[in-house]
Amino acid sequence: MNDEASTHYNSIIDQHSLGAEFLRDQLGECARPKIGWQIDPFGHSREVASLFAQDDPSSPEYNVPERVQAFINIAHNEFTLTLWNPTIHPVTQLAHVPVTNDYTIRDPVGQIITAEHLRIEFDDKGNMHKIVNKDKQIAIPLAAQGLYWYPSYPGNNSGPDFQGSGAYIFRPWSQEARPVNDSRTIICTLTETVQSALIIYNDWASFEVSLHSGSLAIELEWTVGPIAIDDNIGKEVIMRYDTDIESAATFYTDANGREVLQRIRDYRPTWNYTVTEPVSGNYYPVSSRIWVKDSTRQFTVLTDRSEGGSSMKDGSIEVMLHRRILHDDSLGVGEPLNETAYGQGLVVRGRHSLILEPPTTSARNHRVNAQRMHMHTLATYAAPQLSYADYSSKYRQTWSALSSSMPINVHLLTFDQLKSKQYLVRVEHFFELNEDAVYSQPTTFDLQSLFNSLGSIKELLELTLGANMQLADVHRLVWVTTEGEVSNSTSKQSSLTGTMVTLNPMQIRTFQVTLQ
Repeated sequence: MNDEASTHYNSIIDQHSLGAEFLRDQLGECARPKIGWQIDPFGHSREVASLFAQDDPSSPEYNVPERVQAFINIAHNEFTLTLWNPTIHPVTQLAHVPVTNDYTIRDPVGQIITAEHLRIEFDDKGNMHKIVNKDKQIAIPLAAQGLYWYPSYPGNNSGPDFQGSGAYIFRPWSQEARPVNDSRTIICTLTETVQSALIIYNDWASFEVSLHSGSLAIELEWTVGPIAIDDNIGKEVIMRYDTDIESAATFYTDANGREVLQRIRDYRPTWNYTVTEPVSGNYYPVSSRIWVKDSTRQFTVLTDRSEGGSSMKDGSIEVMLHRRILHDDSLGVGEPLNETAYGQGLVVRGRHSLILEPPTTSARNHRVNAQRMHMHTLATYAAPQLSYADYSSKYRQTWSALSSSMPINVHLLTFDQLKSKQYLVRVEHFFELNEDAVYSQPTTFDLQSLFNSLGSIKELLELTLGANMQLADVHRLVWVTTEGEVSNSTSKQSSLTGTMVTLNPMQIRTFQVTLQ
């Protein structure tokens, strides 16, 4: 069982499918699981229920420094960079490649590459002061933005009131986060493709804000660590964005990177909530996004990994980045959360993507960008022994399995080759109902378009989400409640005409495809 609260739904589906396939191959159909079994899942997520329903330097093998140096030596004169886009939509990707010499960069056809929507304003202290969406003519002033930290409570764990913060427990000593540094250094860079500002707090905390040409989002890359502990205080470091949005104690977080849940500060919808932990009691898992909004503006923060997040006051978003704690919480690990490497605390680097849009159009931006952030472009490098002319004539420079673009609200979840001519394919409609006037509608596309470069579809068999049973053979248990109500399971009948597939909002469909 995966950790429910923090795992991305794409990984949940693929890993459970792999396990189900193993059971079927080893034990046969009689071993097909019929229930979802939760064993110590570290938090609970209704999205999981929804899915169920449908290097060590002392090691003799440690060779990272040698391999890095070998790469640098090879790349000193010439190298080929290949970018792979794992999504089914075209993307524009700015490649960051560290070099020390001058290079001539060529695109796939050999032309030399030479090196509008948003504006960011900074004050004289290096604080991000305002974000402006020039296209939509909306702006959000930022009263504060940057890196803060909570002091960790060092309790002796003798009782609830003395519970220490640790690997399993986030329990700050103070309800107010402190700035990492009251002063900072700002370094601005302007090129033809990107404008950036590097904000340095100290020798262990900094972040870089970048605006790429043509982008509808702001990229913020943060670096934290080794967190200083010379004051003998554990620290839990956050990134905070304080806007003037009147959010009425309400904010929104995703569930496993898929559906979105409304959160209300100091409130639970199903019981009378007594506030005992003002900070940690309002923290929720953020697998991919968190936002606040009012009637005209929505400010969304996309994350590149699972992080904890909250809105501790109206218009504010804070996201936990890194923790270094000096006391154990006595909940099983038996040591404080004070990991080190080479005798130093760990250094963590990550990215946030900041989006400012009207609420009515924000989904089409954050939905697409969250998918691209999770399934980001992958870069591979090669050291060709040929001239560029010979290399380009001998090897294919670009290739795509798609002959045409897919609908923007369709995501290819799985494309797995089972046999020589047999594939497992999952497709989903990744917009929620009533989320967008255009893209929250049912969408139809031709599944054959995924296979035009491979062959024609001979047989199309629809399976359950776990891919271990034909959808037509599903017989769900009918639950009867004490009030006499009968559960209404979703109809297993799905529209399928030839190779044309229709998807409704949030629907995932799984197919076994056999080619001619």
